[in-house]
Amino acid sequence: MGRVLTIVGGDCALLEHGGNIQLLSLPVAERWLRQAQLTPGQSPVCAQPLLIPLRLKVSADEKASLQKAQPLLGELGIEFQSDAQHVTIRAVPLPLRQQNLQILIPELIGYLAQQTTFATVNIAQWIARNVQSEHPQWSMAQAISLLADVERLCPQLVKSAAGRPVTTC
Repeated sequence: MGRVLTIVGGDCALLEHGGNIQLLSLPVAERWLRQAQLTPGQSPVCAQPLLIPLRLKVSADEKASLQKAQPLLGELGIEFQSDAQHVTIRAVPLPLRQQNLQILIPELIGYLAQQTTFATVNIAQWIARNVQSEHPQWSMAQAISLLADVERLCPQLVKSAAGRPVTTC
């Protein structure tokens, strides 16, 4: 993607690549990275057990949606058990460990309850768009680290961004 010249407006990186200047939204790049981290490749995403499992009350419709989506959620590293009126989240993937799961998981359940079909990529995309950024104000070091991770895990995005003189923030 290029060399980070400076941070603009607290959440955009001014990049230089091959003599061109680009402006990249760091929250968008962070979302790309999270989606890549959450999308299973050859094997499922590694589930990280929660020290304190999250128990939530669910409706019958929400429970039915969770049961239908359970194999896909397992591929994404989200493991749960359900009983009559509750679901207990036992494990989540590493990118979700620092999130407020008491907010994110009920929203995810609500999203799943509205869907008629399920696809791993759509669920991963929804999660990536709904997680909270760890960086309200970005530093040069954080931007450089993020771009290195994006270049490593999202090479298709780097190729598609090459040649674009400006990416909007």
